[in-house]
Amino acid sequence: MLALIIVAIAVVVLAASYCAAVLLLARAVVFPQRARPTKIVRVSANGDVELSSNPLTRFGGILGLLYDDETKLAVLTSAVDDDDGSTVVRHLAEPAALEAGTDGRAAGNVFTPTNVTMTPPASIEIHTDHASQPAWLYAGTGAESSTWVIHVHGMLAGRDSALRSVQAVAGAGYTSLVISYRGDREAAGETREPSALGQAEWQDLDAAIAYAKSQDAARIVVVGWSLGATVALEETTRGQQGASIDALVLVSPVVSWARTIHYGMARQRVPRWLASSAIALLSSRLGARVLGLPVTLRLTETLPTVSVPTLVIHSEGDLTTPFAASEAFAASSARVALEQFPASPHAMEWNAARKLFAAHVNDWIVANLRRTGTEDAR
Repeated sequence: MLALIIVAIAVVVLAASYCAAVLLLARAVVFPQRARPTKIVRVSANGDVELSSNPLTRFGGILGLLYDDETKLAVLTSAVDDDDGSTVVRHLAEPAALEAGTDGRAAGNVFTPTNVTMTPPASIEIHTDHASQPAWLYAGTGAESSTWVIHVHGMLAGRDSALRSVQAVAGAGYTSLVISYRGDREAAGETREPSALGQAEWQDLDAAIAYAKSQDAARIVVVGWSLGATVALEETTRGQQGASIDALVLVSPVVSWARTIHYGMARQRVPRWLASSAIALLSSRLGARVLGLPVTLRLTETLPTVSVPTLVIHSEGDLTTPFAASEAFAASSARVALEQFPASPHAMEWNAARKLFAAHVNDWIVANLRRTGTEDAR
């Protein structure tokens, strides 16, 4: 009898541990944590800055550095010097009032909303069924101003992270709209809520497209960064305005959350069966209730289908979302073109090769954008 009791207790403990582990992993997916701050170790008069070493500060591309409680932005050149494993030395592109001994945060964005183009944006509100979502509207110029490019940022990022694609297309004269969406805490008074992994956020892109059409947009391109790519793909199949999208540009895209979760958890040495259990919880009604999700998620290995020309920009250096998924996505459809960029961290392809990024995006838009009243040019 005692042996049976001991076995029963062991089973209960194991079951409880398993459930706790699955819940913890599932929660980490929809409530992701930001990386540790970047330590500003030393600032020299010649503009050299010694920083704590991490994948971004070691990355040999132009880099942003948020400082002063992340209220200000410095820009670091692409040169990386004196990497001793614990710190690296970078150089300021222009003077900035950094203070040694304080925390900063390395970031992909190197622009402010007012310096990314020649003309500052209009701050507007996109009204959705969830909230009034703030957006930046950059007016286009000339004949191409009726083409609107809508930029959608990724997870753990704000609108500013999408300014790089605004800069990339600014010279073409397109109108750019940089949107926010539910859960990114850019709307006034919004508190933290779980990410729906694009499966609710697409509604805010839908509202943004409706706004663009109300302003006489003739053609619409959506640029989605990371999770923003998922948002764009969801919109094409679920949104009332999805048929109005003429082309997609997807940067470091999450094209399958199941594949991305497995990839990330494998890198953390989480057994595949345990990662699969977390995905199963996330995909269940119980998981939606426990985690506070607005919808029950659909997380499968199946790759999306697209009906419009789609450019994927990705790098094998991405340790967040698998490059292999982008390769498979491109192989699955003649409508999808994949441009492989130099090895770089997640969503840092622009930073690795700015001119190449702009050239690929602009040339591809010209070659593939659906013209009003004509068939797709492919």
